[in-house]
Amino acid sequence: MKVLLSYFHTPSEFAESSLLTVLRAGHLRASSDYRIERRVSAGYDILLCLRGGGWVQMQGIDFPVRKGEVAWLDGSHPHAHWADQQHPWELLWLRIDGKSVASIAQALGVTRAPVFGSASSISEPRRIIRRIFRHLKNRPVGLDAALNAELAGLIAWCFRVRESEASAVVMGNRDYAPAMRRILDQLSVYYYRRWRMGELAELAGCSVPHLYRIFRRATQLTPRMWLRRERMHHAQRRLVETGDSVKEIAEQVGYGDAFYFSRDFKRFAGMAPSQFRVREKLLVHPSP
Repeated sequence: MKVLLSYFHTPSEFAESSLLTVLRAGHLRASSDYRIERRVSAGYDILLCLRGGGWVQMQGIDFPVRKGEVAWLDGSHPHAHWADQQHPWELLWLRIDGKSVASIAQALGVTRAPVFGSASSISEPRRIIRRIFRHLKNRPVGLDAALNAELAGLIAWCFRVRESEASAVVMGNRDYAPAMRRILDQLSVYYYRRWRMGELAELAGCSVPHLYRIFRRATQLTPRMWLRRERMHHAQRRLVETGDSVKEIAEQVGYGDAFYFSRDFKRFAGMAPSQFRVREKLLVHPSP
């Protein structure tokens, strides 16, 4: 691996509590054996692939990253990224943080779909990241405010990409847009049901193989993966908002086996359900 640029930044106390900020940044050319794997890490990593390609992994699922695409890795979950062995990537990267980043990442759905954009849209995020590099190099007065403004622009770009992806996939194809709406509506409301793929295919009015194709194109996940994540989100909410046992919550979100539920939950959240409950309640009601 060749490191072309590397920057570190320690934000002010005000920036940490109120602004979007950059903790680290850099530019690298990866070797074929480049691989980074972490259980958890501080902040969120944003990778812009300039050349070549690679992969990112979130919650046990691998996502390809091609030239011109941006990947967003949530450091609060187990994650990894690595270069394509035949065509290793060249990356511009940021590690960002801030009080509102977690809610922004959730709104963008980065744990379900961490990859944004295409080669046609690379210019805007590249310009923003290059400006961030200049700020970190020159360290002007008001650096934290300048970084906050640039990150706001990058996040706005991510939201525009998400909106255009959704419009293109769900609205742009009249043949399967109604089918996807019916499926997602049913899975969202009846996430606890034991769905069979044949049922979903019948609901969509297509074959099972065609269902897989249109569903993956729309969500970047298979129907089973999407449903599992929907169940996990409901389980997380119930662990925090109710006093129900892990076994009861497993049944409420569609698992007949509490052990299997706990195994899936740990893969999704990086910790056991009981540990998640304790951590989240401490965050809401910290000890004096």
